[in-house]
Amino acid sequence: MKNNLNNNGSEPGSAPATERLGRLMALTSALFLGLNTTLARLAYDGGSNPGTVVFIRFIITALAIALLMVLIRRKFTISKAALMPILGVGLSSVFQGATYLSSVAYIPVGLAVLLFYTYPLMVAAASWIVDKQKIDKGRIIAFLVAFLGIGLAIGPSFDVLDWRGVVLALMGACGVMCIFMFTSRALNHANPVSISFYSNLFAIPFMTVVMITMMDDYQPPETSLGITGLLAACILYALAIMLQYAAILAIGKTMTAFMNNLEPLISISAAALLLGETLSGTQYLGGLVVIIALVTSDWIGTRRHA
Repeated sequence: MKNNLNNNGSEPGSAPATERLGRLMALTSALFLGLNTTLARLAYDGGSNPGTVVFIRFIITALAIALLMVLIRRKFTISKAALMPILGVGLSSVFQGATYLSSVAYIPVGLAVLLFYTYPLMVAAASWIVDKQKIDKGRIIAFLVAFLGIGLAIGPSFDVLDWRGVVLALMGACGVMCIFMFTSRALNHANPVSISFYSNLFAIPFMTVVMITMMDDYQPPETSLGITGLLAACILYALAIMLQYAAILAIGKTMTAFMNNLEPLISISAAALLLGETLSGTQYLGGLVVIIALVTSDWIGTRRHA
């Protein structure tokens, strides 16, 4: 009897369909994540604060992933060896969320996004220093070009920028770098869905302390637009995380990460459309340089792993 299944066990023609669906999920995830910062800003304008947004985001994301685990019959048990790295992911998530979402209270969303998306450079540097991973010359050049773009984006208004926003956005990027480093270690002992659930669950009590002691306590928005922004930011973030995991299963983490480079474009566009924020021509040019450099870097990485 002739075998009509492909090597991966699927029927002929199903692999391209799976890839198309995976790319759609990756693009949708990038869209939702790109909208997150602008929606959070709407919540702030409605009377809320970054601590409240991040706190509720952790709760909704943990609940959404728990529901997903029930639906796919994923066990909630994890090994003791996974606890410390997952705790590291949770603490890093608190640091990243609190700093990055706070930055847009001081500087335009567009600039905060460009500064935040230096995190691939930080991840590459940390992997080289800590894990001794080699970096291709092409990627090094791409990273240097990205720094040039960041300089163009910040330069024209550096003298009038609030330094707190700049520092907070860069701290947020550093937080993502820490998330990547801890996640790579946690993956040796647990699956990605379990890591995401427990890291968000562990983050809730830590975020509670940070919110109360360092971020003006719990402050829900007072306007309908603020409430909409808060709920949309939290729900879309949770959906984005789940879509991201589904995309990774369908098309792999390298291609998913490659398509996530659309996030800064979406964030800048959303800030212009929803908040009326505009940057100078030089700043837009700098942003374009950054995005092209990051896309080129991921393309080089994709070719290397092909």
